[in-house]
Amino acid sequence: MWMHRLPAPGPALWKYWKKSPGVVVDNDGNISLRGKQGVIVMMYGKPTYLSAADLTNLLKNTPASALDHIEIMTNPSARFDATGNSGVINIKTKKGKNAGFNGSVMVGATTSIYKPRDAVYLIPKSQNSINFNWRKNKLNFFGNYNPNFFRGRNTMNFENKFLDDNKNITGYNVTETRFKFGNNNHTLKLGMDWFANKKNTFGVVVSGFTFSGHPTPTTVAELQDENHVLQSRLNSYTDNRIRFRNFAANLNWKHTFDTTGKELTADFDYVVYSNVSDMVLETDYYNSSLQLTGTSSLRGHLPANIDIYTFKSDYLHPFKGGRFEAGVKVSFVKNDNLVNYERYINNKWEVDQIRSNHFIYDENINAAYVSYSKELKKWSFQAGLRMENTNAKGKQVVSNTSFTRNSTSLFPTAFIRRIINDKNSLTVSYGRRITRPNYQDLNPFVYFLDTLSYRQGNIYLKPQYTHNIELTHAFKDKFITTINYNSTGDVISQIIKPEPNSKIRFLTIDNVARFRNMGLSITAPLVFAKWWNANLFTNVFNNRYQGTYDTIAIDMAFTSFVVNITNNFTLGKGFTAELTGFYRHKAINNLSRMEPVYQIGFGLQKQVMKGKGTVRLNVRDPFAWQEFKGTNQYGLIDGKFHFRPDVRQVTGTF
Repeated sequence: MWMHRLPAPGPALWKYWKKSPGVVVDNDGNISLRGKQGVIVMMYGKPTYLSAADLTNLLKNTPASALDHIEIMTNPSARFDATGNSGVINIKTKKGKNAGFNGSVMVGATTSIYKPRDAVYLIPKSQNSINFNWRKNKLNFFGNYNPNFFRGRNTMNFENKFLDDNKNITGYNVTETRFKFGNNNHTLKLGMDWFANKKNTFGVVVSGFTFSGHPTPTTVAELQDENHVLQSRLNSYTDNRIRFRNFAANLNWKHTFDTTGKELTADFDYVVYSNVSDMVLETDYYNSSLQLTGTSSLRGHLPANIDIYTFKSDYLHPFKGGRFEAGVKVSFVKNDNLVNYERYINNKWEVDQIRSNHFIYDENINAAYVSYSKELKKWSFQAGLRMENTNAKGKQVVSNTSFTRNSTSLFPTAFIRRIINDKNSLTVSYGRRITRPNYQDLNPFVYFLDTLSYRQGNIYLKPQYTHNIELTHAFKDKFITTINYNSTGDVISQIIKPEPNSKIRFLTIDNVARFRNMGLSITAPLVFAKWWNANLFTNVFNNRYQGTYDTIAIDMAFTSFVVNITNNFTLGKGFTAELTGFYRHKAINNLSRMEPVYQIGFGLQKQVMKGKGTVRLNVRDPFAWQEFKGTNQYGLIDGKFHFRPDVRQVTGTF
């Protein structure tokens, strides 16, 4: 485990997030750490329970000024949930400790400079936040409020080959989708601590997040024969209205037994998510002469609700040279998803019985753990064991099909550290982890991307289990070198499948193969001069997927590397500057072969108002280098894609 702390707050968490050591975010918002997917993101020490897309929206609209620091744990202790095969990232927010009233205000504006072809678009975004803390006697009251708006454009291109059973090319589908989207969102958090006496502290925290979005992608798809001669064209326009609501409440208690540090804590959490999507998909059909031959209309109403109840309690007992920890946790989750699709036929809307559905998912997880650590001269030891009992039940109401899964698993963790001398130390760590399918991946509903492609969940997904081993060398506790190895069975991955006897392709989630990752990473703070220092992170890793899926043999391996560097300059008279760079070489990600991804950025900051204020200018990806290219080749799937986001941005904040 290592902790990475935020520097002076930038304009938004999402921009800083992707500069954290070893963290890579793909074009779908999936997060990987040191080349491995399956990262669990926690807010305030609690799981978010969000899909990749919803988590992306939350992080994009959370300003860095509201945060204290980020903890990145590649092999967390038994105290943390066993979920997440590549580790845990914990985002902690600020809470003032000074007496009296104090706070901060940030206002910021961003424009993206987007040039997909000849036209140039200036796309506005904002980052605003208010943080405050009031502490007097036995009470501490704190909170933050973040009102923001976001506008964006992206372009995605696909070229897919149609193959017969002998893998001969029978035609092509060449598609371009232009995404135009916008949203308004508000985040509010309020909390209070009551220091009842020297031994007891009580707290309450409530928070909420609202999101209202309007993405309107347009797609042009050309169907061509094996010689690239046009056969037909489909022009699709989708109008989406998305409303996302989140409310969370936490009650907490901390009891300190004596001055030795013995303590007992308890937390009760209630979280509710409400997500509603209303979409209309209209398609015009043209023949090879580009004459209009027909139209179709599809509309959908897709509400989803998640209720989460969690209770946990932890006991800490320090003793000379060590500590003992134990705890329990119980959680209940209810996920209710409804989808109603209608097609416009004979001048009226008729229910699409094939696509409409109702899915209910209930999950209960019971956990308990013990952890023991001890220091003996130059040796440090920690060993822990976590037990998690999972009881899940899903029901597809329309088809009256259901499943029940009950399992109990043990998750050991251990590390041994040896201090070689006053500058060097070695640490060996091991942990067993689990990645459960998220609720959206289990949802069997069909979500249309355009007329020829859609996304569908999988109720038969199984959890994946991972063994993580790391050897870490630390020099002066600053220069960190880590060799890691992990093996995952029944790995959960996105996979593209063709509909039988159709030109439609769909994206689904399945347990596809065994996954192995091994790598070498280096984290190094560098000082070039009194006015210039830098932080360097590099990771060389090899990923391999191996197995059989639907009679398709999968054996994909590739060695890649990541370099991430942040330069900080002190210029005098209150001025500081930053120059950042990121490069990820070709890699395999979710069975896709990815081309290199890279960008640079720079910032200039000035302290004003006698150090109480900061004015900052950021420029991200000024040359529009960052884009995502890759290929999918397995079975009867053979295609390539190219995604261009609007990440060239100029931001000013105060």
